[in-house]
Amino acid sequence: MQQPRKITEYLEIVRQQIRWKRAQSFVLDEISDHITDQKNAFMDDGLNEEEATDKAILEMGDPVIVGEQLDRAHRPRPDWLLISMAAAMLLFGLAVQTWIGPNHLNNGAEMFQKQIIWAGIGIIVMFVGYFLDFTIIGKYPKVIFFGLCTITLASYLYEGHRMASATIYLLLLFPIAFAGFVYSMRNQGYGGFIFCMVVSSIPAYLSIFILIYLSRAPYITVLFLICISCLIILTVAVKKGWFNVRKLYAIPLMFISTAVVLSSMFIMMPGKEYIKNRILVMLNPLLDPTGSGYIWTVVHHFLSHAQFVGQGLPISGYSQYSSLEILPEVNTDFVLTYLIYRLGWIVLIGIILIFSVFIVRAILLCKKQKGVLGFFVSLAIISTFTVQCMVYINYNLGLPLMLPPVSLPLISYGGRALVTNMFLIGILFSVFRTGDLVRDRAEDATGTRRFIQFVNGQIIINIKTR
Repeated sequence: MQQPRKITEYLEIVRQQIRWKRAQSFVLDEISDHITDQKNAFMDDGLNEEEATDKAILEMGDPVIVGEQLDRAHRPRPDWLLISMAAAMLLFGLAVQTWIGPNHLNNGAEMFQKQIIWAGIGIIVMFVGYFLDFTIIGKYPKVIFFGLCTITLASYLYEGHRMASATIYLLLLFPIAFAGFVYSMRNQGYGGFIFCMVVSSIPAYLSIFILIYLSRAPYITVLFLICISCLIILTVAVKKGWFNVRKLYAIPLMFISTAVVLSSMFIMMPGKEYIKNRILVMLNPLLDPTGSGYIWTVVHHFLSHAQFVGQGLPISGYSQYSSLEILPEVNTDFVLTYLIYRLGWIVLIGIILIFSVFIVRAILLCKKQKGVLGFFVSLAIISTFTVQCMVYINYNLGLPLMLPPVSLPLISYGGRALVTNMFLIGILFSVFRTGDLVRDRAEDATGTRRFIQFVNGQIIINIKTR
């Protein structure tokens, strides 16, 4: 029904006072609903429509003053603490690469120059994510998810081994794509829940497929990251009742499904005996100290000779070599091990502290999200970021069952890793900046078309649920 002219004029004056355009529709809807409710209440008291409209607008107040107050209340709210910590991590990473690269590596100066260029690209990409309307993820979840599947597979098939690293970082985007998918399937009952479980296995099996043919160890970590992130998202959705399924059945089913996907890697991978031996060596590197367990033996030597502050003690048997000759890929996979040995355990404490504060702060802001989509997207990014950090730290400390690292976000060397993580952080900041204005569409239990319906003994699958 068309609004009375007086209400429309009032709303237009209010709109002109609100400078942030994205907030305008949200605020005007709220004011319009409030005026309409007041008008209806006055009409119930016996006033005619024109009198009720005038009185409702009068009670609302001067539109200019109301608009100015709402303009102050509804502005983008970036979280400066998170932004400052992200900037600090990026600068620290560049400082580490400055120290390690030009001073210690043969082609270190060239690598550092490349990292500077990638950092510049990463900052641009972060701003793109920051100003991006993250609700696109909820509006076009199927297009984004299956489009990402197509791009990932095409990048592998087109370039193969040469694009292996690029494909790894494309896979890191799947948790946010899956978050949008879960959002689109909420309130769809068991059909939507099962469909989400099936969809979550697609990027996992895509990782296994690429792992088998490329034999690139980091894909094991990406597989683990995708499975854990999707499991977290789906578990939270079930616990909050967004699928209207019984938790007693749904949660065990999710964990079993995740276990099946992870175990598929060992079933499908060739050379199962090699994998078995590798796992045994992970548990005890001394079983093969000069072979599969060599790198972990070296890591343990470095850490056991590190001091709390300052240069570590000389390592017997390696005195004729520099630490960089002993420890491979020091600026990518073993940045922490090297820093601990050269500068002391205090560096590890500082890095863990800043990452922990960043993650905890992000979790607190995630929990405050009023909209389901903002909550899901931020949860997906936080889980992706956290798993990368935990795997990297675990690997550099030589702990059992070490998964090969993907990256230490914003710190370790690697352009594609830096750009991907900066993009994810940009989207995270976008959610926290504008998430309060995102309202979820009200779902009418009687009017919602479920993904799977049972009508007159027939099973109806509704592909287009939105």
